[in-house]
Amino acid sequence: MLTSPKTYRFAVYLLKISFLLILLVYLFNDFLTNFYDSRNHLFIHTILEIFSVLVCFAISMYGWKAFDDTKKQTLLWLPFIFLSVGTLDFFHLMTYPGMPFFITESSIEKTAWFWMTARLTASIGILSLILSTDHKITFLKRKILTIISIIYLVTITTIIYTYEKQLPVLIIANTGPTPIKNFLEYFCSLLLGIALLYKARKLIRTREQADFDILFALAFLLISEMTLTIYSSISDLYVVLGHIIKAFGYAYILKGYFFSRMQVSFHQNAETERTLKNTQEVLHSVFNHTPDSITILNLEGRILSVNQGFESVYGWKEEEIKGRLFRDLMPELRDNIDKVVAEVSQGKSLIAYETIRQRKDGRKILINMTISPVRNEFGEIVQMAAISRDLTNQKQVETKLLEAEQELKETVRKQQGIIFKYYKFNDDFIHTLCDGELLYELDLDPDCVVGKGLKELIEIAEIKQVLHSKYECAWKGQDVSFEVTIKNRICVITLKPIKRNEEVCEVIGSCIDISQLKRTEELLQKSEKLAVVGELAAGLAHEIRNPLTTLKGFTQLIDSQEGLAQKSYIDLMLSELDRIEMITNEFMAVAKPQAVHFREQDMIKLLNQVVSFSKPQALLHKIDINETYEIGQASLICEGNQIKQVFINLIKNAMEAMPNGGQLFVYVKKKSDDQIEIMLKDTGVGIPKDILPRLGEPFYTLKEKGTGLGLMVSFRIIESHKGTIVFESEENKGTTVKITLPLVRIA
Repeated sequence: MLTSPKTYRFAVYLLKISFLLILLVYLFNDFLTNFYDSRNHLFIHTILEIFSVLVCFAISMYGWKAFDDTKKQTLLWLPFIFLSVGTLDFFHLMTYPGMPFFITESSIEKTAWFWMTARLTASIGILSLILSTDHKITFLKRKILTIISIIYLVTITTIIYTYEKQLPVLIIANTGPTPIKNFLEYFCSLLLGIALLYKARKLIRTREQADFDILFALAFLLISEMTLTIYSSISDLYVVLGHIIKAFGYAYILKGYFFSRMQVSFHQNAETERTLKNTQEVLHSVFNHTPDSITILNLEGRILSVNQGFESVYGWKEEEIKGRLFRDLMPELRDNIDKVVAEVSQGKSLIAYETIRQRKDGRKILINMTISPVRNEFGEIVQMAAISRDLTNQKQVETKLLEAEQELKETVRKQQGIIFKYYKFNDDFIHTLCDGELLYELDLDPDCVVGKGLKELIEIAEIKQVLHSKYECAWKGQDVSFEVTIKNRICVITLKPIKRNEEVCEVIGSCIDISQLKRTEELLQKSEKLAVVGELAAGLAHEIRNPLTTLKGFTQLIDSQEGLAQKSYIDLMLSELDRIEMITNEFMAVAKPQAVHFREQDMIKLLNQVVSFSKPQALLHKIDINETYEIGQASLICEGNQIKQVFINLIKNAMEAMPNGGQLFVYVKKKSDDQIEIMLKDTGVGIPKDILPRLGEPFYTLKEKGTGLGLMVSFRIIESHKGTIVFESEENKGTTVKITLPLVRIA
C-alpha cells in the first residue's frame, strides 16, 4: 500500500520538531532549565517509559498473532525482540532513582544498565528484522524461542541485580554519561544508521506505507540515541527530550508493523471476499451449465443436489430424485454402487468407470463415471461428487472412425505399390503414412518408415541425394515423377503436393515396381532386333554365297596347278574365303536355324570331345586346361552338335581373352537332382561390368574382327534347351561362365 502525502508530511514535521527542540535545548539550556521543575522529572519519565513499554508489548502481541496467518520470518522474530526490549525497559523504569522498592532499592547503576541492554537489544533486533527476508518459515518452534527469550531476560536481570556494583559505571551523578556508555550509545546508533540506509534503499523501489513508517521510526530512534549522549544529569532536559523522541520511534514501529499491515489486511480481506464471490459465481455457473451430469451425494449415498446436465443425461429432474439413494437409479448395479460409495466415503476415488445405464425413458446409454470425495477445510470427507458423461454417440462415432480407418489401412496395404505421405521439418522430410505390398517385398514395414525422416531411411548417398531433391521440388508445389532403383528394383515414384490456403502442407506419393515391365520391354526390343538381324542375315548370306561359290571354285582350280609361284597368296585367299563362308553360315543359323533332333546324350562325353579338340590349340597359346568332374556321367536330352558349338564358342572366347597364356578351368557338378552345372573359368583380361548386361546382343563384341553372333547363337541354343547361361567377370582377373542344363528335358 503506497504512502499518503499527509502521513509523509506529518512524520517530516515531527522530525523537524525533534531537531528544533534539540537545538533549543542546546542553545538555551540554562534559560530553559530555570523554567523546568526537576521535581516533575520522575513523573514525566515514568509516563514516557510506560508508553514505550506498552508499545513494545503491543508490537510483540501483534507479531505473535500475525505469524499464525503469514508464517513469515520477520513476524517470527518480532514478538521475541520487542518482548525483551519492553521487559528491559520495564526494569529500567522500576529501578529508576526515586521509584518505589522493586525487588531491591532503585539505583542509578541498575537503571543505567537496564536502559543500555534494552537499547542494545532493540538496535541489534531491529537491524536483524530489517535485513531479514519475508519468506515463509515453518521449521522453528515458537516455544523454543520463548524459552530462549525468558532465559535471556532472567540472565540479564540476575546479572544486573546481583553484580551492579561490579559492573562498569555508565552514569556519574551530576556529571553525566561515562565514555563507556557513550561508546555503547554510538554503537547502537551505528546499527540503527545501517538499518536506516538499508530501509531507505528498499523504499526507493517499493514506496510502501509500512516502509516509510519504519524509516521514520529508525530516524527517531537514531536521534534519541545521539541525544542521550550529551546530558549532564539524569534529570536533565536532554534526558526528557531523548525519551520523548524514543516514544515517537516506538510509535512509528507500532504503526509500521500494525496499523499499516492492518490496512493492508482489510484491503486483502475485501479483495478476498470479492474473489471468493466471483469464484462462487463461476463455480455455480460451471455446475449448472456444464453438459456433464454432476450429482452431490452425502456419505450414505443419498442425492443432495444435481445440475441441469443430470436431466439431459438421465432424464430425471432434481425434484424427482432428490433424497433418493444413488443406487436406486442403477438397480442392476446395486451391489457395486454400495461398494463404491463405501470406498469413496473412506477417501478413495472411482476414476473413469464405464458402465451401461438406463435413462428414465428406458433407453440404454454408455456412461463414463467418476466419483470422488469432497473434503472441508480441515480435510474431512463431508460429501461425494459423481460426474457422469454420456459416451453413446461418441462411441458410435469412434466405432465408425475405427472401421473407416481399418478399411483405409487394408485398402492401402493391398495396393501393389506403396502409398506414402510426408511433410518438411528442419530440412528433413518426415513420413506420416507408408503402406503397400511393395513395402513388405522390400523387407520393410510401416513402423520402420512412419515418423522417420528421409535421412534415416536411405543409406545410399546417390539415392538420398536424388530423393531429397525430388522431395524438395514437390514441397515447392510441383508435380514430380521419376525413376529410381531401390534394392535392385526399378521403381517409378510420383509426388503430388497437397495445398491449403495456397501453401503446401503435405505431399502424397506413390511408388510402383516396374522392373518386370522394364524386362519385358527389353525382351521385346531384343526380339525386334533379332527379327531384323535375321532378315538382314538371310539377305546378306544369300547375296554373298552366290559370288563366294564362284570365287572359291576358281581359286581352288588355280591352286591345283603345279609350279605356281603365287601359291602363298592363293592359300591366303582360300583361308579368307573359308572365313567368309563361316560368317555366312552363322548368318544363316541366325536367320533360319536348322532343324534339330533332340536325343539322350552324355554331357560329360560331349564336353570331353570339345576339350580334347581344343587342347592342341591351347598348347600353342600357352594355355593349360584343367578339368574337374564331380560326376562320371550326366545324361540329358539335347542336340549334341549345338551343345558342342556352345562349348567351342566359349572356349574359343576364353583363349582369345588370354593372349599371353593362362589357365582355363572346367568344372562339372550336379546342381540338384534334375540339373547339371558346367562352369568355364579363365584367367584372362576380363569383361567390364557395364558390358556384361549386353552380352548376347547381335553385332555387340569386344573383338576387333568379331561379329557378336557367336555368343548370340550360344544364348539361343542354351535357351532352346531350357537352360541358363550366366557371365561373371572382373577386369584383369578373368571371366567365369556358368551353364545350367536340365537332366530331364522339359517339354
